[in-house]
Amino acid sequence: MNFGFRFTERVIDAFKPRTTLEKQNAWNLYGDIAWFGVLAGVANSFLAVFTIRVGGSDTHVGLLSSLPALIAIFASLPGSRLVERETKPLSVLVATAILNRLGYLGIALVPFFFLTHAADAIVVLIALLTIPGAIANVAFTTMFAQAVRPENRAHVVAVRNVWIGITSTVTAFLGGKFLDVVLFPINYQILFALAFAGSMMSLYYLTRIRLAEQPRIPQVRDESPPRGLRALIDMLRGSRPFAQFTFSSFVFHWGLFFPVPLYSIYWVRVLNASEGWIGLFSMVGSATSIMFFPLWGRLTTQRGNLYTIVLVAFGLAVYPLATALSPSVEWIIGVSFIGGVFSSGFALVFFNRLLEVSPEHHRASYIAGYNTLINIAAFVGPIISTLLLTFFTIHALLLASAVMRLIGALLFWRESRAE
Repeated sequence: MNFGFRFTERVIDAFKPRTTLEKQNAWNLYGDIAWFGVLAGVANSFLAVFTIRVGGSDTHVGLLSSLPALIAIFASLPGSRLVERETKPLSVLVATAILNRLGYLGIALVPFFFLTHAADAIVVLIALLTIPGAIANVAFTTMFAQAVRPENRAHVVAVRNVWIGITSTVTAFLGGKFLDVVLFPINYQILFALAFAGSMMSLYYLTRIRLAEQPRIPQVRDESPPRGLRALIDMLRGSRPFAQFTFSSFVFHWGLFFPVPLYSIYWVRVLNASEGWIGLFSMVGSATSIMFFPLWGRLTTQRGNLYTIVLVAFGLAVYPLATALSPSVEWIIGVSFIGGVFSSGFALVFFNRLLEVSPEHHRASYIAGYNTLINIAAFVGPIISTLLLTFFTIHALLLASAVMRLIGALLFWRESRAE
């Protein structure tokens, strides 16, 4: 009952009259993420499955996760310099977000133009849309730090997560039903076209955000933004909290990204799950996230971001373990519930902790440096896991990813003890 009350309270709060610029910006941030949830629900639930259905191999599925990360490694730091030079980061965000989301419209059109290499075309499109997407991520984080004061960020992020949970849940569930009853491949084409349309509505709300004028500080020669690998090392040396969080996150994200392609392969090839079942998995995970956002929000307010991260990291270590132990599709419903409980906390606290430990001066560069290291794990992890499928069972690889996450959780715990 308390969960339901808190959830209703947050939704009603989003519709209250906006009397200040920050409240108006928060409303637009909610509209942005609610419509973006349509795209997220489709892409997260069905992109890998679509690739398999058009003849994609396990390698194709792995590349869907790893190749974008590789592109982001090289795009994030140059993108941060673009964001820092631009006095209006919102303009960079909107332009790059449009280019990124056009890629999903291209995915909807793939079956019209590629009869024998559709999986290759999907992988290439995902790689290309990652270039503007990586820049958009840096621009959004920088813009968010300007649009929302530190004391209100946890609340705004929590409400945004509720909205994306609602829309992605509904989209994934209805999308799975739609895919089961409409002829292939037109079913996927229509679904991805609708996802693209939803993402355009998301951009409408982004364009309505208004940022307060930021004082422009003249740069002298020794205040130029850090650049290159040497600069990344300097960032890690220059801020101990940033370095500790980045190292712990780097280790933990190996366990997070390593099994990403394994889930879809396990569901489709081992458990023979249909699109309807996969949509149901996404719905359960997202619905559970919505219920638990208020709990994580209160815990973060009371105990801080780092304490919550420790709990979240240990909880997320259970997910691949439980997946590996599931003998049939019905069991994945319970696994999705576990994932939803802890992924809601992950979405809330990791973002806030990154802002917390990133020095305000050249924040975009610090965020880009963090993303670069995380994307190394995101690139290499899925490739290694799909290559190892030749030598090990998928169950063994899922168990290995659980161990990786557990090691990362212990590092966060050590960090919390030292703080």
